[in-house]
Amino acid sequence: MESFELELGDQWRRAGAGRPHDPTGVPPSRFLWGSNYPPMRFTFSGDGSTKNTLQFFSVKVAKINESLQWPLDVYGFFSVRDVVDHKRNMIFSRDRDNCQTISQEDPYLTLTGPTRAVVVTSDPLYFEIELKVKGTAESEDKYLSRLIMTYRTGFLDRSFTSGLSTLEMAFKEIIQSVEATISVKVVDGSWPDGFRGVFCASIDDIASLKVKLLECGDDRLPLDADGNIKLRCKVVSVGLEGLLRISVMAQCINGDQVVESHCREDVKSHEVVFEPRRSGTSSNTELKIGSCRMEVTVSWSLFSYQL
Repeated sequence: MESFELELGDQWRRAGAGRPHDPTGVPPSRFLWGSNYPPMRFTFSGDGSTKNTLQFFSVKVAKINESLQWPLDVYGFFSVRDVVDHKRNMIFSRDRDNCQTISQEDPYLTLTGPTRAVVVTSDPLYFEIELKVKGTAESEDKYLSRLIMTYRTGFLDRSFTSGLSTLEMAFKEIIQSVEATISVKVVDGSWPDGFRGVFCASIDDIASLKVKLLECGDDRLPLDADGNIKLRCKVVSVGLEGLLRISVMAQCINGDQVVESHCREDVKSHEVVFEPRRSGTSSNTELKIGSCRMEVTVSWSLFSYQL
């Protein structure tokens, strides 16, 4: 693995991409004309086009070595590199002081990315995974998974064994897609007491797979000073001919248990639907849970012609 990392680093330096461990510097929504989004890291010509992209839905720790015991405190990163800037586009990232605890009943990592859409071209993508299990002391930490691999169109593997685990991923290549950057703001009312929320995005042609934007651990929404909900994941790839669905589900909390049967119908779930656009923004203020009314805004972006 070390020799592969050195070779990868040489490739990035020859491409003028800087250090191989740098995170991506290209923001989402970079072709939003008239917006206040930061400019692109590189100068692109033209007004952009659709591209094939790779959408991640979940990463599951499917098996662990007998030397480990559930639950696990996991930290580290999972990133993808593409031709946009050859730098790490984080799909999952946590430091040792902010581990995620996963259990045998819920062995899924909470994805926090990508930072921008992952573009698929004739050049390979590179997956980098370095996950650790936190021990009593840092010297006792163990590698849960550590590997580097390439992805090309048609790549079928979804199960990867390394370190002390087997990871199972759900991802799909989205054809002729645009990039959707999602924001949700509370505009009226308040989140119902005794309920926790799950916000998801789904794409019309693969509605069975959902991108989890946020799962609240208690009955409070994480809000900034302006009422914007602090989503963990914001960027989704959508086929230009498809639909984007944003949904919220409220789950009754009874201690640490979720009790669906006690929920009122008006606070269970709701969704809004967007037709993709090549640029600009779309808004919908009809996402509701009980008295809590939320405005969903989607910023649409194309990709550089030069990719």
